[in-house]
Amino acid sequence: MGRRWGSLLVVCALVDVAAANDQDLYERLWPETPNSTRLTLSQQITDQLTVLGNTVGHHVNTLSNDAIALGFDGRRRRAKVRLGLDDRHDRYLTFKLAGDVHFTHGVARVAARIDIGIAGHVLHLELPDVEMAPVAYRGERGVEIRVPLFKRSF
Repeated sequence: MGRRWGSLLVVCALVDVAAANDQDLYERLWPETPNSTRLTLSQQITDQLTVLGNTVGHHVNTLSNDAIALGFDGRRRRAKVRLGLDDRHDRYLTFKLAGDVHFTHGVARVAARIDIGIAGHVLHLELPDVEMAPVAYRGERGVEIRVPLFKRSF
């Protein structure tokens, strides 16, 4: 009877050692994935394209003598477009067009504002939001412009 308990204890001890060795083996073969804060490839591409777009926007702004301004935010999928003279040239005639563009689901939503002024009297116009989407008709590509006639919110 003592022999049975002795062999049972030996078997239990061997099972514990084997389980511990298996755990070490698993940790060696399949280590945990590293917790890194590196950006994914798509985020890196988005950031690089944002930098490229803002660089082009800066050069366009400089070449147009501040008449055109472009700004991009690739992560939020937004762009800002400004046309018109700056405030130094508004003595006789003022024309400014500002648009904020948001790209979602293949559609560009544009919120535009226009400032028109003569001799210091300025009229501010808030235009309705416009959606622009790419379309194809009989093999020809184009842009569909959607202007809301009625707007409801729930």
